[in-house]
Amino acid sequence: MHYKKPKDRNELLLYPNIDLWVGQDNPVRLIDLVVEKFISENSDDCSWGGHSDQGCTSYSPSTMLKLLMYCYFNWIPGSRRIENETYRNIEVIWLLGDLKPDHWTICKFRRENKGLIRSVAIEFRKFLMTSGYIEGKTLVFDGSRMKAYAGRDLYSEKKLKSRIENIEQTLDKYLDNMAEIDELEDRLEEESNDKDELKKKIQKLEDEKNKLEEFKKQLKESGKRYISPTDPDANLMKCRDGKMACYNVQTGVDAKHHMIALAEVTTDECDINLLKPDFENLIDQLGFTPKEIEADKGYGNINQIKDIQNTSDTTCYIPMQEQSTKKQDRENGIEFIYNRDNDTFTCSNNRILQIHSRDYKQGDQTYNIYKCHDCMGCPIKNKCTKSRTGRAIKVNVNHEWINNYREWIERKENIGKVKQRKTIVEHSFGTIKIMMGKFCFLLRKKHKVQIEIDLYATAYNLKRLINIENMESLLKKVEKYNWKIA
Repeated sequence: MHYKKPKDRNELLLYPNIDLWVGQDNPVRLIDLVVEKFISENSDDCSWGGHSDQGCTSYSPSTMLKLLMYCYFNWIPGSRRIENETYRNIEVIWLLGDLKPDHWTICKFRRENKGLIRSVAIEFRKFLMTSGYIEGKTLVFDGSRMKAYAGRDLYSEKKLKSRIENIEQTLDKYLDNMAEIDELEDRLEEESNDKDELKKKIQKLEDEKNKLEEFKKQLKESGKRYISPTDPDANLMKCRDGKMACYNVQTGVDAKHHMIALAEVTTDECDINLLKPDFENLIDQLGFTPKEIEADKGYGNINQIKDIQNTSDTTCYIPMQEQSTKKQDRENGIEFIYNRDNDTFTCSNNRILQIHSRDYKQGDQTYNIYKCHDCMGCPIKNKCTKSRTGRAIKVNVNHEWINNYREWIERKENIGKVKQRKTIVEHSFGTIKIMMGKFCFLLRKKHKVQIEIDLYATAYNLKRLINIENMESLLKKVEKYNWKIA
């Protein structure tokens, strides 16, 4: 057989300098320089351990941050797997100068340095914006439900109440047994052992009861219907795999190079109330206002769209959600035309609907109710309403603005804007979920999950960046940029 033969291991020579093992265009050099520049220019705000001359010497924030950013960039989020890389990966050995933090140190640093990791993530996005990679003209918002580090079993108020009652019944039974054992002083030693076992069971149940009472209190304060015993901040959401404890991760992606300009973790089940918070977070973090915002109809909050367009120069390209009453009326061939002069509606059979009540609150929307008092004898009454007192319609107080916006968004050129949304934003979520692997988050609680999202978003932007620009030019731009936090 004719094969290529390997060299004798005893004759192989390694490079004399480890720097020669890492190519000049290797992304690890970019990660190294970004972290070094950020830490050196913000040294007063970047401290972790190392405050005492006694005891074991601490690892610097620079070392730990480089390690985390590199491993998230290479789809290695687990602390034990990260520790393994410090022993076998030549790029990590080069990056850390042969330092080898253990998995507990890695986990502790990630858990305790939310502010530092978030600052680096936001400052890196500012660098992208200053360097022209984030243009800021068109931003696309979208949300995705990602599974929390929690099981499927969630507590409802009813379930918590039932479990607490069962524990109380079991405790009463155990306490009765304890009383019986106390009365019988002449029992053998094994009875004393039974008493010790009972004490342990009672203590265990009392601890569980106290924990459940705390969950019950948290559930009431949060206003949610369910609470996860593993991650109380997570919310029950419907996903492709069914209902489970999740977080709703919001992203704002710039249209020019599809870079992530915003990445926020929320516990909202839907996106309907998140348009304005996303918009405001973007302005607060990066200091610019986009000229255009695109999103799907899940963000079609009338009040928030109107508020953004009235208070800024930003144009929203967000389709409106269908109103069920209007849709039903169209199916039956019934329409209502507004008469601005006398503030009434005329139905398709020329009957007048007059104002019945004003400023009716439903959720975050305000409506006026119009009612017809002349429905008797109408040939289409049975199709229109079952009410004996006449047809009533609920109309948003901003219905004229809504109708004008709906007509505008349905223009051919604007429909094209709405359709391009998917081509910009969907890729970021797909890539991040692949980087996460089968299990989404490794940390619990909302503020810790935000740490992971900041790391994943930064890793995603780094991957986009090295595909756009050559490494030599990138390193020069990073070197010249002012990384000092304003």
